[in-house]
Amino acid sequence: MNHQEARPDRAIFQAVGTVARFGPAVLEFESALDRGRTDTPIPVWVGSRSDLNDGIALAADLYDGIRRPPGCDLGVVVGAGVPEELRRFARPLARGWTGEGTALEATEGSLLIVGCYADLRAAVVRPVLEDAYRRGRDVFLLTGRDLNSLSWAIAKQYGEMTTEAPTGLFTEIDESPQPTREPYFHAGRLDGADIRAVVLGRTWGRILFNGHGTDDSVNLGQFTVCGLSPAVAGAPSAPGPMCAYGLGCYKPMDKLIAVHRVRAAEIVLSGCDSGPLVDLASYGPGHQLLLNAIDGPARTVVAALSMHQSGRVENLLWLDSAGREGSTARVLNESLRDIHPYPSFIQAGLPSSGRVRSSAHSAGREAAPAPWHRQAELRALVRTVSARLQGFLTAGLLSPRYGLRDRLERMAEEIDSSATRLVMGLAAEQRLLMRSLEADLRSLDRALAERVAEDPDDDIMEFPRFFGHRSAVAEEDVTTAPCMCGRPAWRYLRRGFTARIPDTVALGCLRCGPIGYALAEGVAVRGRAADSVTAGGTLRVETELEAVRSGEAQVGVSVPGILRARIGPPLHRVRLRAGEPRRVGFDIGVDGAAIPQEYHYTVFAIQDLGISVLRRHFGVLPDTGQT
Repeated sequence: MNHQEARPDRAIFQAVGTVARFGPAVLEFESALDRGRTDTPIPVWVGSRSDLNDGIALAADLYDGIRRPPGCDLGVVVGAGVPEELRRFARPLARGWTGEGTALEATEGSLLIVGCYADLRAAVVRPVLEDAYRRGRDVFLLTGRDLNSLSWAIAKQYGEMTTEAPTGLFTEIDESPQPTREPYFHAGRLDGADIRAVVLGRTWGRILFNGHGTDDSVNLGQFTVCGLSPAVAGAPSAPGPMCAYGLGCYKPMDKLIAVHRVRAAEIVLSGCDSGPLVDLASYGPGHQLLLNAIDGPARTVVAALSMHQSGRVENLLWLDSAGREGSTARVLNESLRDIHPYPSFIQAGLPSSGRVRSSAHSAGREAAPAPWHRQAELRALVRTVSARLQGFLTAGLLSPRYGLRDRLERMAEEIDSSATRLVMGLAAEQRLLMRSLEADLRSLDRALAERVAEDPDDDIMEFPRFFGHRSAVAEEDVTTAPCMCGRPAWRYLRRGFTARIPDTVALGCLRCGPIGYALAEGVAVRGRAADSVTAGGTLRVETELEAVRSGEAQVGVSVPGILRARIGPPLHRVRLRAGEPRRVGFDIGVDGAAIPQEYHYTVFAIQDLGISVLRRHFGVLPDTGQT
């Protein structure tokens, strides 16, 4: 699309030289918008900033209409130097406004902060951003290097793109191709294309630059997205990069992509320190990448507050986020929660597509969980199963000839190869891994349960003794729980001495002895049965199960080999809901020739390779023949 083809028939923006003319122009534009008319140009107070005219000219290729912008729930103007004309211009962008002294962290809903860059100090903005990050709240900034830039930033919010435009993603970090209809220049393609010509040669709906960088640039292989502004002349008033001192650029000049020349409604500057707050910046405003982008035609600019580790996961989530409610910065911040427990990105400008989320959606984090938080169960399951497999396979519990060892080793290898941030950070990949893992776990749980039902002395049932000898009681985690005999029992955690020894939970009673063991986070097993049974009779065992994680568990009962008995059924396959008790029963049919004495039965449950056992003594009484 060339420059002439994209221009609308009428001017969308109107440059105004003085604030005296700007005020009436705002009133005229506001009146027309209230009447539903979109034929009055959007005023821009350019003052002496002739370079802003270049941004206005480029914007003519991008915006072909006028919109009523999506409004935030609350707005605030920071800095005493913002004139009433600009305040009025910004007023439709929020449904309510508050004073600068308001405790913004205590307010609700989406928030718009308006002010010059010099007033966006960390003491003012950081607490708001951190609070919003914790609560899943949208915060938008409207700022600029001076009042004229601020005027232009506000004006662009009224611009409308009615023509479809492509999305472009350019990354130095990601080396793998991604199947997509959109232009996706990963690291392997950067050197084989004229990235500067591709970026500047067309208009974009959204574009993301992902590479190493700092305040003034984002690297894309041999190319660089550059923050040097034509508004800067002479020696810098604050520290700057080497070009600020007449020493040229560290990259070839024909490989520089001036970010204020990029014709995109949304620009994401996914490089370190691309959008620092004023008192946290390394370089002065004359070389700030964020400010240079705002001076260009972009309505929305998303940039990094400081260093971050955004990569392929965030890039793909961004590609998939077009048209969603809320801010792009929040999408990226939510994705990065597993790496950074603080906000990494800020957003200057309202959404380029989609809508601002309402206050109902912004009230708490539960309303809009992040991809990582939605998949907390998967992460916990992977870690738990991996620890159990390591204990079974590498600590020496199971011999090399153990019948299920090959299957357990294959699962361990699959988890290690799949549990990467790329898989764990993308919803589609997470679903595939979860389905595969759960299917394999159900099959292995059943195979283990069948072995134990056939042979209660199976090697894996040595886990309490084996892991216990390699653990110590965690004294801070000792509680009491009722034993089946009615007396109090100790429940305590045994923590492994090494990373290869999983934690176990034990239950001990003064009368009954050690009655229960489980791998930590395993199914809780409780049982009830009569104290005795007559030889030839049936002992009914009622078992109650409660799981930490919803899913299928295999449950069975065993008795010592010296007791001739028939158990029915040998196994139960039980569907459990987390935190909801479920009861199943077993019948132990004691042979009529059984020797009268004390025996015990053991209830075992297996879920996600976590084994839980509960042992209970009972007596076999002689059959006197009396009924």
